[in-house]
Amino acid sequence: MDPQAPHSEQAFLLFSVGPVQPFIAAARTLRDLWTGSFLLSWMIRKAMEPILERLGPEAFVFPDMTKDPMGVKNLRAGGLRSPCLPNRFLAEVPAEDAEYLGWKCERAFLAEWRRIGDRVKAALTEEIENKVRDFHDEWEESVERFWDAQINSFFDVRWVALPWGPCTPAVIEKVLGPKDGGRKGDSPSAEELWTERVQLAAAVLAAQKAIRKVTVYQPRWSGEGIFPGKCSLLGTYEHLGPAHLERAAEFWDVFSRAISINGTRVRPGERLCAISLVKRFAWAVYLAECLGIDPRKQRFEDTPSVAGADWLANVVVKGEVLSDWARKQFDTWSGHWMYWREPDADPEEDRCPTEVWEIIKDQQKRQGRPTPYYAVLIMDGDHMGAKLRERPGRDHPRGISRALSEFSVNRVPAIVENHLGTLIYSGGDDVLALLPTRHVLKCAREINEAFHQIWREHKIPGSEATMTAGIAVVHYREDLRFGLEEARQANKRAKDAGRNVVGLTICRRSGTHSWVSIPWEFLDVMDEWVEAFSVRNGRPAASDRWAYHLYQELPTLEGLPVEIFRAELKRQVERSEKATKERLSPGAPKKASERVVQQFSRYYELMQSRGEQMRGPGDEEVLRQFVAACQAASFLTRRKEE
Repeated sequence: MDPQAPHSEQAFLLFSVGPVQPFIAAARTLRDLWTGSFLLSWMIRKAMEPILERLGPEAFVFPDMTKDPMGVKNLRAGGLRSPCLPNRFLAEVPAEDAEYLGWKCERAFLAEWRRIGDRVKAALTEEIENKVRDFHDEWEESVERFWDAQINSFFDVRWVALPWGPCTPAVIEKVLGPKDGGRKGDSPSAEELWTERVQLAAAVLAAQKAIRKVTVYQPRWSGEGIFPGKCSLLGTYEHLGPAHLERAAEFWDVFSRAISINGTRVRPGERLCAISLVKRFAWAVYLAECLGIDPRKQRFEDTPSVAGADWLANVVVKGEVLSDWARKQFDTWSGHWMYWREPDADPEEDRCPTEVWEIIKDQQKRQGRPTPYYAVLIMDGDHMGAKLRERPGRDHPRGISRALSEFSVNRVPAIVENHLGTLIYSGGDDVLALLPTRHVLKCAREINEAFHQIWREHKIPGSEATMTAGIAVVHYREDLRFGLEEARQANKRAKDAGRNVVGLTICRRSGTHSWVSIPWEFLDVMDEWVEAFSVRNGRPAASDRWAYHLYQELPTLEGLPVEIFRAELKRQVERSEKATKERLSPGAPKKASERVVQQFSRYYELMQSRGEQMRGPGDEEVLRQFVAACQAASFLTRRKEE
């Protein structure tokens, strides 16, 4: 794009793809979750290519593409990174080419999606012909009936090409109404007009999305008129393979045992549609080849390994963590083994090799079994759309885009890795990661601090942006989709509670769930409690009985003045055993009760200071939340089922 071209000869191209959450969250394994996220970023990068080739990275307003983090050359040179491109982008393009470029971007996205699908289809068909030949004809028939119909009907691509010339101040005011603080008929500056045109493009795209896409999904009719059952992960589509129930059960049972491509396979009990099969096998069949990476060397932990990462880090064999050593020695690893009482406790999992089992048994005797819970962390910036519009003109949003790119690509991955977590997505202001429960609060706090730090380093004008976090602590046996949804709901509740806060949901295996709102400024206290409730160097952990007694007394305490609660809190801590006091107040156990009361006072003040944003939390709610925070800190360190 010629920077000297008159503004009337330019246009905005706003591009968006959906559905995002149904595609990514349709996952029962971390491999599915990560691959779904990576696929979207990969295909969005493909959609950007017509603009990158014609105009270069400077054409993009957001996301920042100057370093092209998802480009093949950068992925190969810098090592595979977590997906980091959002599902939409905005670019400045020549007005005369805007419609053509929008069409090219859409074609590029869909062509890559079909290309990946075709590669997976061909690879699976070859495997079935070689290993499950008895079902080959039925597989071919189902592929002919459903594959293309499912692949072509899933994604909804929307884009808006908005020429600047016709978008005069009068037209914008007519569509969007008078701007805040302005009077009807006011003439905007060139920078203000640029920003208003961005808003207009966003409004047009939103109007497009308000009109639901009419999905054309018409699988071919069979002579018998029979349709297979639904996909295990995406229930809107039929699974592939035989349509008859008994025959389908036999096919998928054989498929799970016989078909494995570069270590990737279907789990027993799963029956998958074309979309789910592409997500499962895209890495092994296509993406790894594109990047020149051995697909077997790209490790995807399972949820029990995430839950037990702390425990696992202490089991080192010949200089390697047990899981890495087992993969090299036996070409297999399952986090479930850490929780078993016998080496073949679950017939649906690989039997634990004898040598590995002996090491696990020895470690279980030393430190017990690992905690069966892990944490799902979702974080995003607050009111980022308003932040982008806080200053008129292109320089402000471009500066924010550069800052967010550095935050998501260079800061977040290292923080998650340092806390033994698995990063699923880090793009712009959005973060999704799975972590051991003991680490999740520290990780969230460090990511939040990095977000504020990057804002200051880039000297973004205006008020500093804030973040909201949602955390769900779930049992590794729960469906991964359940954990993701609980984390999203925790994040939503935190936003409803005023934003700039951490929402923590504890999902106990018994079915009893609790939620607590934790101000960022209180996370250092939560970290102290997590440390106190942990066994350290043979020192016993603090007991949480005092918090349990307070929980039982809440119905009475909630109706009394706050000073009564402080007095009862002090009494309960004073009644605790010496070891608990020593852990709650290291170096001054006699002052443990005073210390905990001071911590309550701090929490109370922080929550009251948020009164306006939180729509006036009463004292009763603050008391409940504080007790829930105490119990949550204890739960994050537990190694038993409840």
